Amino acid sequence: MFITPVRRPKGWMIVVWDMLQKILNVIDPLYAKISTKHPYKECDEALAWKLHSALFACLHEFYAGWPAVKENWRIKHDPTTDDILTADETDVCASRIARHFDGDKLKLPLTQHNTSKTKKDALHECLKLQGNFS
Repeated sequence: MFITPVRRPKGWMIVVWDMLQKILNVIDPLYAKISTKHPYKECDEALAWKLHSALFACLHEFYAGWPAVKENWRIKHDPTTDDILTADETDVCASRIARHFDGDKLKLPLTQHNTSKTKKDALHECLKLQGNFS
């Protein structure tokens, strides 16, 4: 799998390429299960397809013998959370998704509580960095 965070006007999303199943997962923390329709779905998918083309251009340039095929992929854009999150929280959500996405689903749910915990854990890790004397 290739995983990349993507910055967009309304927060962050994650794009995951499952190279074995040929599925392009577009994971948006703002897309809750209780949402009736995702307002950014078309824009997110267009962005994902552009990144898909760019990834395969790089693969063919730098890994010429690798049997990767750009065509016949399908896109998967499922809701990720039961909670309503804000665009300001999507940066932390993106790092959590990249860490806990197993190719099919999140191993740990994306909730307000887990997002807050991830933010605190990241701050703690930064404070523990070598050479940090604060």
